[in-house]
Amino acid sequence: MQINQSELKDLMAVVTLTLEPADYQEEVAKQLKQVRQKAQMPGFRPGMVPAGLVKKMYGKGILADVLNKLVGENLQKHIEENKLQVLGEPLPNDELTKNIDLDHEDTFTFAFDIAVAPEFDAKLNGKNKLPEYTIEPTEEMINKQVEAYTNRFGEYIPEDKEKGTKAEVKPCAVDAELFAKVYGAEAPKDEKAFRERIKEDIVRSLAEESKYRFGIDAKEAIMKKMEKVAFPEDFLKRWVLATNEKMTQEELDKDFPKMLDELKWQLAKDQLMKEYKIDVQKEEVEAFAKRIAKMQFMQYGLMNVEDEHLTSYAQEMLKNENQLRGIVERVVEDKLFEALKGVAKIEAKTVSQEDFDKLFK
Repeated sequence: MQINQSELKDLMAVVTLTLEPADYQEEVAKQLKQVRQKAQMPGFRPGMVPAGLVKKMYGKGILADVLNKLVGENLQKHIEENKLQVLGEPLPNDELTKNIDLDHEDTFTFAFDIAVAPEFDAKLNGKNKLPEYTIEPTEEMINKQVEAYTNRFGEYIPEDKEKGTKAEVKPCAVDAELFAKVYGAEAPKDEKAFRERIKEDIVRSLAEESKYRFGIDAKEAIMKKMEKVAFPEDFLKRWVLATNEKMTQEELDKDFPKMLDELKWQLAKDQLMKEYKIDVQKEEVEAFAKRIAKMQFMQYGLMNVEDEHLTSYAQEMLKNENQLRGIVERVVEDKLFEALKGVAKIEAKTVSQEDFDKLFK
């Protein structure tokens, strides 16, 4: 088999594969023999159908399958051996690939357009400033959370049409019974300790918000370095349409800028993961899933869910392929953003919740 690649131009090249009889005849003969052994036709005993008849009936289809497999395997081998970081997938070059005549030809040439990733440097350094926010919890925030708990565990008073009253919830007392409902067996003993525990929960929650904001700012800094990096956009649009049959040109034109940004971010992440030697372990994925589960339970006021229940809930999440993929991405980005704190210039800022919220407007 002959494989040739044209010179790269504007991140594009053409890979041409030429297959001669010696490349495929042995495999075709092998598959025809296997088909003959299983073939059943009227007038012939099983396995005794004439080879010529089997070839006439199945030869063209088998040849096409063998050629397709050989082309795919060797094209991928060429990409790997030449360490080509291709974008999307190779696409057939219709101009250079003439119509294949399986009946009258025995040498076949296939040509593919490939696009490769551009060179870029997404790494940050001390010249890049990244803010890291600490959000101050206030007494008002603690009061609101206490009020939320007393309402959640309060007494439901049904509507009384005769008295003209509406259904309502009578807040419960701030006492040991409430503490136990919120925090379980290890509940605080008095109101002061209860409020302190709530403050700790708020601090943890605010730390998560701060962490989320740091990720946004870090990503923006990285993407700014990717702004002027050129990509073979025509090829990428062609590839998107080829792999998404239901997508229209109008939809593509509308969504392409976002798609391109996602591609830039993925390539930048790949480069930075190698730079900072970031990998993801199974235990980290499971721990993150448990963390999500715990946060979800907390939203319903369940602050002290047993570890075995969190583990079970997390394992169910990880059985979903889309959720698993999303969690792995979150773990990767968390580790990446943490690594950036060691290379960028971090500016610590203490702000109120109100001022922090303004950052998202």
